[in-house]
Amino acid sequence: MKMIVPALLTLCLAFSTGVSAHGPTPQKVVETVEIDRPIEKVWETVKEFGAVAQWNPAISKSEAQGGNKPGEKRTLTFPNGEQLVEELDFYDEKTYEYDYRLMEANVKALPASSYSAVLKLTPAGQGTKAEWKSRLYRGDTGNFPPDELNDEAAVQSMQALFKAGLENLKRIAESDH
Repeated sequence: MKMIVPALLTLCLAFSTGVSAHGPTPQKVVETVEIDRPIEKVWETVKEFGAVAQWNPAISKSEAQGGNKPGEKRTLTFPNGEQLVEELDFYDEKTYEYDYRLMEANVKALPASSYSAVLKLTPAGQGTKAEWKSRLYRGDTGNFPPDELNDEAAVQSMQALFKAGLENLKRIAESDH
């Protein structure tokens, strides 16, 4: 009996440590901006899936291998020279929306192991509401990720990417009469 108690105690401690560690959970990022221009005008700026670098200053270059059909891919180059490839899943000009996802992670470009995202425009009074949202997983999917690849880093990076794009979209759309 004296040997069973320490063995059980050791087993319980080992099990409880394993239970407290957990893998990644999906994170959400939602950014919006109100633009004082009609939805059709704003859509003209964002509608080309492969041309995101034309209105999002957080991306140095974007190249597309096709048009706006599901399955088309775009390659994004960031200011640090790193690249990501995204694939278009859904595109609808009538609802002013497209959905896409990351094809292969590159945590030097963005500290996320995977994500899907939606860019959608909706009427807002005389103007337009632009919403960009994503569901993502941190760059390191292990139980104890380093700070630069944890949930917070992934969320902050995606927020910065979306905010830069939406703020500049607003500036471009509202300055062009």
